[in-house]
Amino acid sequence: MKKRVKRAKAWKKEQVEGIKDLVGSYKTIGIAKIRGLGAKQLQRIRKEFRDKARLRVSKNSLISISLGETGMNDMADFVDDQMALIFTDLDAFELYTIMEKGKMPAPIKAGAVAPLDIIIENGPTSLRPGPIVGELQNLGIPAGIESGKVVIKKRKVAVEEGERVSPALAEMLARLEIYPVMEGLDLCAVYDHEAQVLFTPDVLHIDLSKYFSDVKEGAKAAFSLATHIKFDYPTPYTIGDLISEASVKSQALALNIAYPTSVTIKPLIQKAYSDARNLSINACIYERDTMAYLLAKACSQAQSLARYVEG
Repeated sequence: MKKRVKRAKAWKKEQVEGIKDLVGSYKTIGIAKIRGLGAKQLQRIRKEFRDKARLRVSKNSLISISLGETGMNDMADFVDDQMALIFTDLDAFELYTIMEKGKMPAPIKAGAVAPLDIIIENGPTSLRPGPIVGELQNLGIPAGIESGKVVIKKRKVAVEEGERVSPALAEMLARLEIYPVMEGLDLCAVYDHEAQVLFTPDVLHIDLSKYFSDVKEGAKAAFSLATHIKFDYPTPYTIGDLISEASVKSQALALNIAYPTSVTIKPLIQKAYSDARNLSINACIYERDTMAYLLAKACSQAQSLARYVEG
């Protein structure tokens, strides 16, 4: 008897030391419920986690001792029901996302609480005509036969969220291929070694599309604000526009006050030449550049005078 006790103690000690070694070897430690998962499901999950994470199943008492001895007492508080530890170098959010994506639709078990309203849509089913119609009707599901097929005549809420599913209804839902639960590991908590922060699922659950949309809207609003107060608060994102706008305004000012610069000298000379030529034409000053315009103007005036005399 004593030898058996010693062997049991040695086995438990080895388990605890093995878990503690794993805790010290990975950046992120997760704890999840595995109740209801069979050997095949766990094997599938282990296969999906390959090269990403390591799954360790042990007794709750040994898990609690291991977490306590590694300074993760807060995480030990989540040890309840049938648990497993997950060791990975992914961050907490990546681990949560992978675990949620890895869940698969599954039939709900008799006596289980509905996680949401379980709805049976109207339309044809894959069931063969026969006594099944009466069984559906006995469960309050409006059913009939049309064109040789069992059909649900009206959309029906079979079980409301929070209600328990009866054995007969659980069997019928499975036969109708309605799988209202997601089968997989239910993550309870994740500990980030580097940040020394414990995360819970409500924090880790992020709608990525909404998250990126919010980030884009935030960046847009920030840029709009920075642009609105750009002269008081220049940023790396607005300084280019500020310099460009300042350049345009300085050039316009230099042109208005006829201030010569490397940029304005050419248009200023062009304007001066144009003004001088117009002045010469209006004052009938005979220069090489004005003679053609003056002759054309004299010809036009002579033709007009001739038409007036003839008329």
